[in-house]
Amino acid sequence: MRAPESDFHAIPVAHLPVIRALIDDLGIHAIIEDFLPMHALSRVSDADCVVTMMLNILCGRVALFRMDAWLGRTDVELLLGSGHQADAFADSRLAAALGHLGVGGTDSVRSRVVERYFQRPERETTYSVHQDFTTVTLFGEYADVSPNSPLPAFGHSKDDKPDLKQLVFGLSIHGSAGIPLVCTTLDGNTSDSRANRDHLARLAKLLPDEDEVTVVADCKLVDGTTLGQLLSAGFHFVTLFPDNYKLRSQLVVDAFAEEPDPAKWPILGSHPGRRKADPVTNYRGRSFERDFPMLLHKTPSTEHPGPNDAVESIETMRFVLIHSDALLAAFDGRLESRLKAEMDEITAAMTRANRKPASCEHDALASAQKALPKLHFHQIELSARPEERPAKRKGKGRRPKGEAPKIETVWIVATNVTLDAEAVSAERRHASCFPLMTSHLDTPGWDAARILAEYRHQGVIEGNTGFRWLKGPAAVAPMFLKTPTRMRALGLVMVLALMVRNYWQYRMRGAAKAEGKSIDHPFTRRAVNNLTAEMAMEHFGGILAYQIRRDDGNWVRTKVTIPEVAREVLAFLAVPETVFWTPPIRKLHAIRV
Repeated sequence: MRAPESDFHAIPVAHLPVIRALIDDLGIHAIIEDFLPMHALSRVSDADCVVTMMLNILCGRVALFRMDAWLGRTDVELLLGSGHQADAFADSRLAAALGHLGVGGTDSVRSRVVERYFQRPERETTYSVHQDFTTVTLFGEYADVSPNSPLPAFGHSKDDKPDLKQLVFGLSIHGSAGIPLVCTTLDGNTSDSRANRDHLARLAKLLPDEDEVTVVADCKLVDGTTLGQLLSAGFHFVTLFPDNYKLRSQLVVDAFAEEPDPAKWPILGSHPGRRKADPVTNYRGRSFERDFPMLLHKTPSTEHPGPNDAVESIETMRFVLIHSDALLAAFDGRLESRLKAEMDEITAAMTRANRKPASCEHDALASAQKALPKLHFHQIELSARPEERPAKRKGKGRRPKGEAPKIETVWIVATNVTLDAEAVSAERRHASCFPLMTSHLDTPGWDAARILAEYRHQGVIEGNTGFRWLKGPAAVAPMFLKTPTRMRALGLVMVLALMVRNYWQYRMRGAAKAEGKSIDHPFTRRAVNNLTAEMAMEHFGGILAYQIRRDDGNWVRTKVTIPEVAREVLAFLAVPETVFWTPPIRKLHAIRV
């Protein structure tokens, strides 16, 4: 017989107990409690507040001032421990926790979490670290209350909002697991080279010395000082080689000189089209070794070495020139419009030059040459011819009747424009290729195909495992907290939430792959082997936590029915089903000093 309505509670919890289990597995709650012990008079600890914000971020996010209302609609004790109540998590208490976390040291907390992750016995010792930077747009005025806080400033906006102040947000992610290793919030006008050096110094202090680490980044990493710091720390790297080096053009010339037909280059990778009818994009490449000047650091953690802290050196690096079918098709598709645009520029330049004709051939040709734009695809021959025309009358009024107009000789420029087939071919070769630079010369397992694959995997930091998640569902921007200390602390909370999200996806996919199994997509019901964490969470959407009042008046929890696919996900995550009816144990706390 069913219990009366008043003696039976069913509260939606969805995937939140699983998130709490992964938070405890990573040791986040325990580490924050070590840094910020709970005051004896407090109802909840700062660690409880951080976990609450992480849970909220990973289920849709509400504003801080609505957190207690959101908790009131779920099972607080099941998520945070017996004795917790929703009204204890008011916005003032959450703000205080952020303040304590910011003052206590966000870098220290993050470093401890990462160090604990690297202590896991099953961890990899050879891995890649993907690194990149974005900008966080700010609204309103921000007072810098701490000399160590990042300063909002105008800078190069990657959000195309140059009229707003910003902060530079950097992230370094474990390539396969997606675990955020280093995250920094820097002044809004911080240069890319300085930001890269700051991250490399932090990585050198954080990562175990015995690990073989390859840093993967964009072309802003290529700088003699930055690469010298990277090699001095014992890291390898893979990066895109920028266009502002003459060596880039020389690599293209050398590659096509060895084999003019790129179709005969070795295939290093491929990518299917978006539709079945679309052709497959192939990536072919050739490798070269070239010398590159660097500034090796005597101390790897030195971001800005002085004359006594570094030594100039010429290091041999490996360059892999990649030919892309997609880049070639894109160039061919735009070529006609670019040719027309350049012809229009030539016509407009000659029209401007002939508006004020010169009085001699030399001046006419010099003026026309100066007016011409930089030509990429055409060759032009200039010629000038004399032409007689009425001279402009000096003075005011009409010319007296019977007075013949004066005739002057001016020089008009004519052009003979021809298509430069060799320039078109050279530009076509240049546009269809991109060079990768790496320190892996003869490292086992690091052939040209592996180098390309690692660089193509750079999207891990731009997609849902990185910036897109932080600036989308997590909504790290725009920032709304007026205190830089709390801004930094909230950034850490969001990065920790990203860590849990990526950890879920990494463990689930890895276990499923090891067992040779797939997971049903929650909407299409198709078995897939690359299910995202968000889609896996959908399988837990209808789960409720049940409580029944016993005859003695005490409430007890009962087991819940978990859908079959959700049970498979739990097995892949090594999370027991008991998390849905067993609250975490709340520890006794000392007074925070």
